[in-house]
Amino acid sequence: FSDFTTAKAMAQSGFRDTVEDNCVTSIHYSEFFYTWTINDFSVWMETVEGEQHSRKFPSGDHEKIQWFLRFYPTSIKHNECCSLFVGLASSPKNKLNCTVEIALHVASGEVMVQKSNKLEFLVNGVSGWSIIMKRELLLERVKPMSDKLIIKCKLITKSIVNETPVKPAKPLPSSLTKDLKILTDGDKFSDVTILVAGQRFLAHKNILSARSSVFNAMFQNQMQESIENCVSIDDVEPPVFKALLRYIYTDEVTGLEETLAHDLYKAADKYDLPTLKSHCRYHILEKLCCETGAETLMLADLHGDLEMKKHVQQFLSGSVAAAKVTETDGWKKLVRAYPHLVDETFKAIISTQK
Repeated sequence: FSDFTTAKAMAQSGFRDTVEDNCVTSIHYSEFFYTWTINDFSVWMETVEGEQHSRKFPSGDHEKIQWFLRFYPTSIKHNECCSLFVGLASSPKNKLNCTVEIALHVASGEVMVQKSNKLEFLVNGVSGWSIIMKRELLLERVKPMSDKLIIKCKLITKSIVNETPVKPAKPLPSSLTKDLKILTDGDKFSDVTILVAGQRFLAHKNILSARSSVFNAMFQNQMQESIENCVSIDDVEPPVFKALLRYIYTDEVTGLEETLAHDLYKAADKYDLPTLKSHCRYHILEKLCCETGAETLMLADLHGDLEMKKHVQQFLSGSVAAAKVTETDGWKKLVRAYPHLVDETFKAIISTQK
Protein backbone atom coordinates (compact mmCIF):
# COMPACT_ATOMS: atom_id res chain seq x y z
CA PHE A 1 0.00 0.00 0.00
CA SER A 2 2.82 2.39 0.86
CA ASP A 3 4.47 1.76 -2.54
CA PHE A 4 1.19 2.53 -4.30
CA THR A 5 0.78 5.72 -2.30
CA THR A 6 4.33 6.79 -3.13
CA ALA A 7 3.82 6.09 -6.83
CA LYS A 8 0.55 8.03 -6.82
CA ALA A 9 2.18 10.97 -5.06
CA MET A 10 5.04 10.96 -7.58
CA ALA A 11 2.59 10.96 -10.48
CA GLN A 12 0.58 13.83 -8.98
CA SER A 13 3.70 15.89 -8.32
CA GLY A 14 4.87 15.50 -11.92
CA PHE A 15 7.89 13.37 -11.00
CA ARG A 16 8.38 10.71 -13.62
CA ASP A 17 11.41 8.62 -14.54
CA THR A 18 10.91 6.92 -17.90
CA VAL A 19 13.19 4.12 -19.06
CA GLU A 20 12.64 2.73 -22.55
CA ASP A 21 14.17 -0.45 -23.93
CA ASN A 22 13.30 -3.18 -26.43
CA CYS A 23 14.14 -6.72 -27.41
CA VAL A 24 13.84 -8.84 -30.57
CA THR A 25 13.20 -12.58 -30.30
CA SER A 26 14.25 -14.68 -33.29
CA ILE A 27 14.62 -18.32 -34.26
CA HIS A 28 18.22 -19.09 -35.16
CA TYR A 29 18.84 -22.05 -37.44
CA SER A 30 22.18 -23.86 -37.71
CA GLU A 31 22.95 -26.49 -40.36
CA PHE A 32 25.75 -29.02 -40.25
CA PHE A 33 26.79 -31.18 -43.22
CA TYR A 34 29.16 -34.10 -43.00
CA THR A 35 30.30 -36.83 -45.39
CA TRP A 36 32.03 -39.99 -44.17
CA THR A 37 33.61 -42.05 -46.95
CA ILE A 38 34.83 -45.60 -46.19
CA ASN A 39 37.06 -47.12 -48.90
CA ASP A 40 37.48 -50.91 -49.24
CA PHE A 41 34.31 -51.23 -47.24
CA SER A 42 34.05 -55.02 -47.38
CA VAL A 43 37.62 -55.41 -46.07
CA TRP A 44 36.99 -52.77 -43.41
CA MET A 45 33.89 -54.68 -42.24
CA GLU A 46 35.93 -57.89 -41.79
CA THR A 47 38.68 -56.03 -39.96
CA VAL A 48 36.91 -53.86 -37.40
CA GLU A 49 35.02 -54.94 -34.34
CA GLY A 50 32.44 -53.14 -32.27
CA GLU A 51 31.44 -49.47 -32.61
CA GLN A 52 33.31 -47.26 -35.07
CA HIS A 53 33.46 -43.48 -34.91
CA SER A 54 33.95 -40.75 -37.47
CA ARG A 55 35.97 -37.67 -36.70
CA LYS A 56 34.25 -34.86 -34.85
CA PHE A 57 32.63 -32.23 -37.03
CA PRO A 58 32.81 -29.41 -37.68
CA SER A 59 36.56 -29.67 -37.14
CA GLY A 60 38.40 -26.98 -35.20
CA ASP A 61 39.31 -26.31 -31.60
CA HIS A 62 37.02 -23.30 -31.28
CA GLU A 63 33.77 -24.89 -32.48
CA LYS A 64 31.14 -24.66 -29.73
CA ILE A 65 28.97 -27.46 -31.13
CA GLN A 66 30.56 -30.67 -32.48
CA TRP A 67 29.05 -33.94 -33.64
CA PHE A 68 30.25 -37.43 -34.61
CA LEU A 69 28.85 -40.51 -36.33
CA ARG A 70 28.87 -43.94 -34.70
CA PHE A 71 28.60 -47.01 -36.94
CA TYR A 72 28.01 -50.55 -35.71
CA PRO A 73 28.91 -53.23 -38.30
CA THR A 74 26.76 -55.56 -36.25
CA SER A 75 23.65 -54.07 -34.73
CA ILE A 76 23.28 -54.42 -30.98
CA LYS A 77 19.64 -55.36 -31.57
CA HIS A 78 19.87 -57.53 -34.69
CA ASN A 79 22.95 -59.54 -35.67
CA GLU A 80 22.12 -59.41 -39.38
CA CYS A 81 21.88 -55.62 -39.54
CA CYS A 82 24.06 -52.55 -39.11
CA SER A 83 23.39 -49.57 -36.82
CA LEU A 84 24.09 -45.88 -37.37
CA PHE A 85 23.88 -43.15 -34.76
CA VAL A 86 24.65 -39.44 -34.48
CA GLY A 87 26.40 -38.25 -31.34
CA LEU A 88 26.67 -34.80 -29.72
CA ALA A 89 30.33 -34.34 -28.75
CA SER A 90 30.08 -30.84 -27.27
CA SER A 91 27.57 -28.04 -26.85
CA PRO A 92 27.07 -24.94 -24.67
CA LYS A 93 23.70 -26.43 -23.76
CA ASN A 94 23.43 -29.86 -22.19
CA LYS A 95 20.53 -30.84 -24.46
CA LEU A 96 19.76 -30.11 -28.11
CA ASN A 97 16.82 -30.93 -30.34
CA CYS A 98 17.87 -31.62 -33.89
CA THR A 99 16.43 -32.74 -37.22
CA VAL A 100 18.68 -35.49 -38.59
CA GLU A 101 18.85 -36.61 -42.20
CA ILE A 102 21.04 -39.65 -42.97
CA ALA A 103 21.67 -41.29 -46.36
CA LEU A 104 23.90 -44.22 -47.43
CA HIS A 105 25.31 -43.93 -50.94
CA VAL A 106 27.35 -46.15 -53.24
CA ALA A 107 30.27 -44.70 -55.20
CA SER A 108 28.03 -43.73 -58.12
CA GLY A 109 25.95 -41.53 -55.83
CA GLU A 110 22.93 -43.82 -55.81
CA VAL A 111 21.04 -43.74 -52.52
CA MET A 112 20.61 -47.10 -50.86
CA VAL A 113 18.75 -45.94 -47.77
CA GLN A 114 17.64 -42.60 -46.44
CA LYS A 115 16.36 -41.78 -42.97
CA SER A 116 15.05 -38.60 -41.33
CA ASN A 117 13.81 -37.85 -37.85
CA LYS A 118 13.62 -35.22 -35.11
CA LEU A 119 15.82 -36.41 -32.27
CA GLU A 120 16.92 -35.22 -28.85
CA PHE A 121 20.60 -35.22 -27.94
CA LEU A 122 22.49 -35.01 -24.66
CA VAL A 123 26.17 -34.10 -24.62
CA ASN A 124 28.23 -37.30 -25.21
CA GLY A 125 24.98 -39.13 -25.98
CA VAL A 126 23.82 -40.62 -29.30
CA SER A 127 20.53 -40.95 -31.13
CA GLY A 128 19.75 -42.64 -34.40
CA TRP A 129 18.84 -45.98 -35.92
CA SER A 130 19.72 -49.32 -34.36
CA ILE A 131 18.77 -50.97 -37.67
CA ILE A 132 19.86 -48.89 -40.64
CA MET A 133 20.26 -51.68 -43.22
CA LYS A 134 20.86 -55.41 -43.46
CA ARG A 135 24.59 -56.10 -43.50
CA GLU A 136 24.49 -58.67 -46.32
CA LEU A 137 22.47 -56.36 -48.56
CA LEU A 138 24.77 -53.45 -47.76
CA LEU A 139 27.85 -55.44 -48.84
CA GLU A 140 26.11 -56.66 -51.98
CA ARG A 141 25.34 -53.13 -53.05
CA VAL A 142 28.66 -51.51 -52.12
CA LYS A 143 31.28 -54.07 -53.23
CA PRO A 144 30.54 -54.01 -56.98
CA MET A 145 30.58 -50.19 -56.92
CA SER A 146 34.27 -49.64 -56.12
CA ASP A 147 33.68 -51.13 -52.68
CA LYS A 148 33.10 -47.62 -51.32
CA LEU A 149 30.45 -46.59 -48.78
CA ILE A 150 29.50 -42.94 -48.54
CA ILE A 151 27.53 -41.79 -45.50
CA LYS A 152 26.03 -38.30 -45.79
CA CYS A 153 24.60 -36.51 -42.76
CA LYS A 154 22.67 -33.25 -42.46
CA LEU A 155 21.79 -31.80 -39.06
CA ILE A 156 19.49 -28.84 -38.44
CA THR A 157 19.21 -27.21 -35.03
CA LYS A 158 17.14 -24.23 -34.00
CA SER A 159 17.37 -22.02 -30.96
CA ILE A 160 15.52 -19.01 -29.60
CA VAL A 161 17.68 -15.90 -29.53
CA ASN A 162 16.77 -12.73 -27.62
CA GLU A 163 18.68 -9.76 -28.91
CA THR A 164 18.75 -6.11 -28.08
CA PRO A 165 18.85 -4.23 -31.38
CA VAL A 166 21.84 -2.00 -31.85
CA LYS A 167 20.55 1.53 -31.63
CA PRO A 168 21.78 3.96 -34.25
CA ALA A 169 24.10 6.65 -33.02
CA LYS A 170 22.34 9.87 -32.17
CA PRO A 171 22.63 12.54 -34.85
CA LEU A 172 25.19 15.24 -34.27
CA PRO A 173 23.85 18.42 -32.67
CA SER A 174 23.06 21.25 -35.02
CA SER A 175 25.99 23.51 -35.87
CA LEU A 176 23.78 26.18 -37.43
CA THR A 177 24.18 28.64 -34.56
CA LYS A 178 27.93 28.15 -34.44
CA ASP A 179 28.28 28.49 -38.22
CA LEU A 180 26.16 31.63 -38.49
CA LYS A 181 27.95 33.15 -35.53
CA ILE A 182 31.09 33.19 -37.69
CA LEU A 183 29.30 35.50 -40.12
CA THR A 184 28.64 38.07 -37.39
CA ASP A 185 32.33 38.20 -36.47
CA GLY A 186 33.71 38.62 -40.00
CA ASP A 187 33.04 40.15 -43.41
CA LYS A 188 32.67 36.98 -45.49
CA PHE A 189 30.22 37.58 -48.37
CA SER A 190 28.72 40.60 -46.59
CA ASP A 191 26.71 42.90 -48.86
CA VAL A 192 25.58 45.69 -46.58
CA THR A 193 27.29 48.00 -44.09
CA ILE A 194 25.43 49.24 -41.02
CA LEU A 195 26.79 52.33 -39.31
CA VAL A 196 25.85 52.58 -35.64
CA ALA A 197 27.17 55.67 -33.83
CA GLY A 198 30.25 55.64 -36.05
CA GLN A 199 30.90 51.89 -35.67
CA ARG A 200 30.68 49.66 -38.78
CA PHE A 201 28.84 46.32 -38.78
CA LEU A 202 29.04 44.14 -41.89
CA ALA A 203 25.95 42.06 -42.55
CA HIS A 204 23.95 40.14 -45.16
CA LYS A 205 20.73 41.49 -46.63
CA ASN A 206 19.08 38.11 -47.12
CA ILE A 207 19.52 37.12 -43.45
CA LEU A 208 18.38 40.50 -42.12
CA SER A 209 15.35 40.47 -44.46
CA ALA A 210 14.37 36.92 -43.52
CA ARG A 211 14.42 37.72 -39.81
CA SER A 212 13.03 41.26 -39.69
CA SER A 213 10.11 42.69 -41.64
CA VAL A 214 11.59 46.15 -41.12
CA PHE A 215 14.88 45.25 -42.79
CA ASN A 216 12.96 43.39 -45.47
CA ALA A 217 10.95 46.51 -46.37
CA MET A 218 14.10 48.62 -46.25
CA PHE A 219 16.01 46.48 -48.77
CA GLN A 220 13.02 45.59 -50.94
CA ASN A 221 12.08 49.16 -51.74
CA GLN A 222 14.21 51.58 -53.67
CA MET A 223 15.36 53.37 -50.55
CA GLN A 224 18.73 55.03 -50.20
CA GLU A 225 19.90 52.17 -47.93
CA SER A 226 19.06 49.64 -50.63
CA ILE A 227 20.81 51.56 -53.38
CA GLU A 228 23.98 52.41 -51.48
CA ASN A 229 24.11 49.16 -49.46
CA CYS A 230 24.71 51.24 -46.36
CA VAL A 231 22.38 51.77 -43.40
CA SER A 232 22.86 54.42 -40.72
CA ILE A 233 21.30 53.90 -37.30
CA ASP A 234 21.51 56.70 -34.76
CA ASP A 235 19.09 55.68 -32.01
CA VAL A 236 20.79 52.44 -30.94
CA GLU A 237 24.12 52.08 -29.15
CA PRO A 238 26.75 49.74 -30.71
CA PRO A 239 26.68 47.16 -27.84
CA VAL A 240 22.89 46.94 -28.17
CA PHE A 241 23.00 46.56 -31.94
CA LYS A 242 25.71 43.92 -31.64
CA ALA A 243 23.42 41.89 -29.36
CA LEU A 244 20.54 42.47 -31.80
CA LEU A 245 22.65 41.28 -34.73
CA ARG A 246 23.82 38.25 -32.77
CA TYR A 247 20.18 37.26 -32.15
CA ILE A 248 19.21 37.77 -35.80
CA TYR A 249 21.97 35.40 -36.95
CA THR A 250 22.07 32.79 -34.19
CA ASP A 251 18.82 33.05 -32.16
CA GLU A 252 21.04 33.55 -29.11
CA VAL A 253 19.96 36.22 -26.66
CA THR A 254 22.88 38.12 -25.15
CA GLY A 255 23.27 41.51 -23.58
CA LEU A 256 20.47 41.16 -21.04
CA GLU A 257 22.54 42.78 -18.37
CA GLU A 258 20.84 45.35 -16.20
CA THR A 259 21.99 48.28 -18.36
CA LEU A 260 21.12 46.80 -21.78
CA ALA A 261 17.83 44.97 -21.29
CA HIS A 262 15.63 48.06 -21.74
CA ASP A 263 17.55 49.27 -24.80
CA LEU A 264 17.55 45.84 -26.41
CA TYR A 265 13.80 45.64 -25.78
CA LYS A 266 13.34 48.93 -27.65
CA ALA A 267 15.50 47.76 -30.56
CA ALA A 268 13.63 44.44 -30.78
CA ASP A 269 10.34 46.31 -30.98
CA LYS A 270 11.67 48.75 -33.60
CA TYR A 271 12.93 46.00 -35.92
CA ASP A 272 9.93 43.71 -35.36
CA LEU A 273 11.63 40.86 -33.54
CA PRO A 274 8.81 39.65 -31.26
CA THR A 275 10.67 36.65 -29.85
CA LEU A 276 13.66 38.74 -28.81
CA LYS A 277 11.25 41.30 -27.39
CA SER A 278 9.58 38.60 -25.28
CA HIS A 279 12.97 37.48 -23.91
CA CYS A 280 13.77 41.05 -22.94
CA ARG A 281 10.33 41.50 -21.35
CA TYR A 282 10.80 38.36 -19.29
CA HIS A 283 14.21 39.51 -18.06
CA ILE A 284 12.97 43.00 -17.22
CA LEU A 285 9.97 41.72 -15.27
CA GLU A 286 12.12 39.18 -13.43
CA LYS A 287 14.31 42.05 -12.21
CA LEU A 288 11.36 44.31 -11.47
CA CYS A 289 11.73 46.24 -8.21
CA CYS A 290 10.75 49.56 -6.70
CA GLU A 291 13.71 51.34 -8.31
CA THR A 292 12.82 50.13 -11.83
CA GLY A 293 9.01 50.10 -11.53
CA ALA A 294 8.33 53.57 -12.97
CA GLU A 295 10.83 53.22 -15.83
CA THR A 296 9.38 49.81 -16.75
CA LEU A 297 5.85 51.24 -16.70
CA MET A 298 6.87 54.06 -19.07
CA LEU A 299 8.63 51.53 -21.34
CA ALA A 300 5.51 49.38 -21.51
CA ASP A 301 3.27 52.37 -22.28
CA LEU A 302 5.61 53.74 -24.95
CA HIS A 303 5.67 50.42 -26.82
CA GLY A 304 2.05 49.48 -26.27
CA ASP A 305 2.99 46.42 -24.24
CA LEU A 306 -0.18 45.67 -22.31
CA GLU A 307 1.22 42.50 -20.78
CA MET A 308 4.19 44.32 -19.27
CA LYS A 309 2.02 47.22 -18.13
CA LYS A 310 -0.43 44.90 -16.39
CA HIS A 311 2.38 43.08 -14.61
CA VAL A 312 3.92 46.33 -13.31
CA GLN A 313 0.57 47.66 -12.15
CA GLN A 314 -0.07 44.42 -10.23
CA PHE A 315 3.35 44.87 -8.63
CA LEU A 316 2.45 48.42 -7.62
CA SER A 317 -0.84 47.29 -6.07
CA GLY A 318 1.11 46.44 -2.94
CA SER A 319 0.94 49.48 -0.63
CA VAL A 320 4.64 49.23 0.32
CA ALA A 321 5.77 48.93 -3.29
CA ALA A 322 3.59 51.83 -4.41
CA ALA A 323 4.91 54.08 -1.67
CA LYS A 324 8.53 53.34 -2.52
CA VAL A 325 8.05 53.69 -6.28
CA THR A 326 6.51 57.15 -5.92
CA GLU A 327 9.69 58.30 -4.16
CA THR A 328 12.00 57.43 -7.05
CA ASP A 329 13.33 59.78 -9.73
CA GLY A 330 11.68 57.55 -12.32
CA TRP A 331 8.25 58.22 -10.87
CA LYS A 332 8.88 61.97 -10.84
CA LYS A 333 9.77 61.76 -14.53
CA LEU A 334 6.60 59.73 -15.20
CA VAL A 335 4.48 62.37 -13.48
CA ARG A 336 5.96 65.11 -15.67
CA ALA A 337 6.05 63.30 -19.02
CA TYR A 338 3.20 60.79 -18.74
CA PRO A 339 0.46 62.31 -16.58
CA HIS A 340 -2.16 60.06 -18.23
CA LEU A 341 -0.19 57.06 -17.05
CA VAL A 342 -0.39 58.23 -13.43
CA ASP A 343 -4.18 58.30 -13.55
CA GLU A 344 -4.35 54.98 -15.38
CA THR A 345 -2.03 53.32 -12.88
CA PHE A 346 -3.90 54.53 -9.79
CA LYS A 347 -7.18 53.38 -11.32
CA ALA A 348 -5.67 49.94 -11.96
CA ILE A 349 -4.35 49.78 -8.39
CA ILE A 350 -7.72 50.73 -6.92
CA SER A 351 -9.59 48.18 -9.05
CA THR A 352 -7.16 45.48 -7.96
CA GLN A 353 -7.69 46.27 -4.27
CA LYS A 354 -11.49 46.15 -4.46
